[in-house]
Amino acid sequence: MYRIGLTLSGGGAKGLAHAGVLKALEEYGLRPQILSGVSAGAIVAALYADGKTPDEICYFFKQTKFMDYVGFIRPKKGLLSTRKFEKMLSEAISAKTFEELKLPLYINATELTVGENAVFSSGPLIEKIVASASVPIFLTPKEIDNKIYVDGGIFNNMPASLIRSQCKFLIGCHVNPIRHDNTVHTTKQILERIYNLSIQSSTVPEKKICNLVLEPDEAKQYGMFDTEHFEDIFNIGYEYTKQILLNNKIELPL
Repeated sequence: MYRIGLTLSGGGAKGLAHAGVLKALEEYGLRPQILSGVSAGAIVAALYADGKTPDEICYFFKQTKFMDYVGFIRPKKGLLSTRKFEKMLSEAISAKTFEELKLPLYINATELTVGENAVFSSGPLIEKIVASASVPIFLTPKEIDNKIYVDGGIFNNMPASLIRSQCKFLIGCHVNPIRHDNTVHTTKQILERIYNLSIQSSTVPEKKICNLVLEPDEAKQYGMFDTEHFEDIFNIGYEYTKQILLNNKIELPL
């Protein structure tokens, strides 16, 4: 059984706060040995499991603006194509399968045809990260083995249960809190708000099974596709986690 596990929620651009959280955890001596993630959390978890440092993950996000790797298509299944996104990930991540990663990783996606949560932990890696991160309506679904997948956050937006039985101390990081929002005016903002509201309830039971839940509230001010403030979002996760760890005595099991 692993000593420390870490699960990372979805949240779009806010997901970079996960990398800041990881940096603070490392400085405090809390290095996860197993990870789970969904959507943006799956991307950060995969980069980390591949051996990238938190600072390298931040640099990666800063260098790849969202609209640079997602291209517009005619709206058949989604508003945006993920082809460039998939190519970018395959260039950034050395491992091509889950088995090649330096740390065990579990990610989830939603299988649309049957309508159920799907868990991935083996086989080809990149296509399954894309499946987990394909936000409905915004991004085209990902087809794998004749099945259609979209963002796993629909069923579980902080997949702690995927690794709970495999670690003694489980840390959950949720960067997509729902708060009062007066900025819902444009079509994109309305779609984003509806999506965030629809996935919120799934995190409640997942938080309850974590030993420590980190929820950097300040990240809520940024939108799902905010590519201009990646460094600010990273620092929010880092500073928040530092304060939590300084102000609370964390007792790990032997």
